[in-house]
Amino acid sequence: MPELGGSVVGKTILIVATLDTRGDEVEFLRELIVKKGHRTLIADAGVVGSPRCRSDIPREMIAEEGGKKLEELIAAAKRGADRYEATKVMAEGVAKIAEHLHATGELDGIMSLGGSTGAMLGAAAMKKLPIGVPKLIVTTYAALAPIGEADITVMQSPIDLVGLNRIVKKTLSNAAGAMVGMVEQELADTEKKMVVGITALGVTTPAVQNVIAHLEKRGIESIVFHAKTTELDELINQGSVTAVIDLTSFETVPMVLYSDEMVSLLAGSPEIRRTRLDSASDKRLPQIIAPGGLDMHILPGTGKESIPAQYQDRAWTMHGEYIVLFRTNKAEMELIAKSIADRVNRAKGPVAVLIPRAGFSEASRRGAPLFDPEADEAFISALKANVDRRIEVEEIDCHINDGEFADRMIQVFDRLVSGKG
Repeated sequence: MPELGGSVVGKTILIVATLDTRGDEVEFLRELIVKKGHRTLIADAGVVGSPRCRSDIPREMIAEEGGKKLEELIAAAKRGADRYEATKVMAEGVAKIAEHLHATGELDGIMSLGGSTGAMLGAAAMKKLPIGVPKLIVTTYAALAPIGEADITVMQSPIDLVGLNRIVKKTLSNAAGAMVGMVEQELADTEKKMVVGITALGVTTPAVQNVIAHLEKRGIESIVFHAKTTELDELINQGSVTAVIDLTSFETVPMVLYSDEMVSLLAGSPEIRRTRLDSASDKRLPQIIAPGGLDMHILPGTGKESIPAQYQDRAWTMHGEYIVLFRTNKAEMELIAKSIADRVNRAKGPVAVLIPRAGFSEASRRGAPLFDPEADEAFISALKANVDRRIEVEEIDCHINDGEFADRMIQVFDRLVSGKG
């Protein structure tokens, strides 16, 4: 078997399922993986019924890790308790076990199979694992798999995963092949470079590309995050990112201005985030912050009439067929500036704020629909009034997408990373 930068033999794959309903299918899957030279750990997250194959991690252990005795869950089920209550306990238990196995080097990949319950159990464990660990859910309810924004691969089963008929066998064979392929594929150590996290939107893409070009010349790898920073926070906490260029701090707009319901709706998650990149501060990473995208609201819609009435007097433009951009006003820009000032004031590592005076996105360049220098000035004034004197704030007489802005950003980056700023 060829090596791809690391050892590919003898990887360990955790399989999560309820063995009272999917035991035969799990055993079939296990045999396929073992034939490829890898090990399996089978976690039985079932509560009622008898397991149909052996497990390496029994349901009793999972229940205890989830905070209950299995007997308690069985007794509650017999009394007619909601099945979801037991599933939550088992999901928490599986998640703790998966996290421990990975931390101790006993897990290289994880997969789950089943219906909606199997998907929930698998997703709960997978979300506890670092980005990059191979994760695969095989389910009959792909559309409802609760994967959020995690790097989880979902494979739709065309039929119920019950009984080893030819279609189920082929589906599981494909799943085994996918998982084996993922755990065998590793990057060589030579790929490990200094990594910088960069935030982006389509309206700041030229600026991001300019910055990346500079970083590549320095042998530095860039990872770009589109509008959202949940995954960037995760990578920072894992120690995988060494500096942050928050070139597009647009995410601050909904965090500061929108209701919980609106934030949840736009994020597609019940979790309400009101802060961002606290991880960079806690880890004392060098940070450069720019106001990319703060000049706009971004909402789904097909025109001015499709957006909320309170915004319909704003300057607006379409961004593609189904996205409406409309201008943040002066009062909103002041609130956003105060929020960013609070963030940089809390920074424990080196930080600088760079402001392009000729526009914060392609949509607000002079002559563009969202051009509003007075609102931009309100942001600049409020930021400078609220930021600590120790924080470096620099105004640059150019547009954010001009090469001059990226040139200056990299000069400041070099200084902060070298420890001289």
